[in-house]
This record gives sequence, structure tokens and C-alpha cells, in this order.
Amino acid sequence: MKPTKDSSNETQLKWWRSPGVIYFLAAGNPPSAIKIGVTTRATLLDRMRKTQTHNHEPIELLGVIRFDEGEFPTRDAEDQERLLHLRFAHLLRFKPGTRGSEWFSISAELLDWIGSTAITPEVLGVQRFVCTPVNRDMAS
Repeated sequence: MKPTKDSSNETQLKWWRSPGVIYFLAAGNPPSAIKIGVTTRATLLDRMRKTQTHNHEPIELLGVIRFDEGEFPTRDAEDQERLLHLRFAHLLRFKPGTRGSEWFSISAELLDWIGSTAITPEVLGVQRFVCTPVNRDMAS
């Protein structure tokens, strides 16, 4: 992963100036993978919905790390996300730099790290799920 470059693009600067979050989304029940991603605080719910739309398993928000300080909070979040991807590279499910390279295999190490570092969706005032799973065995 390449480090964040400086930019004079006004759209990029607006994005970077926004409060940001690193989010941890679990796919499946029980979870089989965790997505480590970054977005602005204002677009977190939309990001969850889009991820759910493109996934056949329930998506659960496990937690977030907030970035509210400094001139470019979301750029700071991008930099920290990059470091997390390196830290947990041994759990990557796809080749770095390709589509899907934000997905990591479930491990006690990663779950423990999220549990001790991230704040819960409830603290942030965000829902944990954006879908309503159906138990097919009970539907008949």
C-alpha cells in the first residue's frame, strides 16, 4: 500500500477535512471475514448499505475508530487503515492492491484487537446491522 500523497484537488481536500472512521465489518453468521475500511463519519451508514447489497451474508458493524481531530481527519484515518492492513497482512483473503484486499480472515487476534481498540456502534449511535436476516428453516 502506498502512503497518502498530498493533493490540491478540492474534492479530495473536502473528503480529507471531514471527520473520518476506520470501520470493521464482519460478514456472515458466524463471521467468516472482516472488512477493514475507511470512510467519512457522514457516509458510514451508506457504506454499510452498499457492502450489504453486494454481499449474500449478513454484514455486522463490529466497531469503528473515530478521527475527528486535526486539519485532515479522514486522511489520518486512511493512513492508519494502511497500517492496519500491514499489521494484519497475514490474514488477507485477497492479493494486496486488488479488489477485495480490504477483507481479512477471522482470527482471535483480529477480533481481540478490534474489541480492545474500536468503539462499538452503540457508542457512536449507529446501527449494527442494515439488513434483516431470514431463517429459511423457520420460514416454511
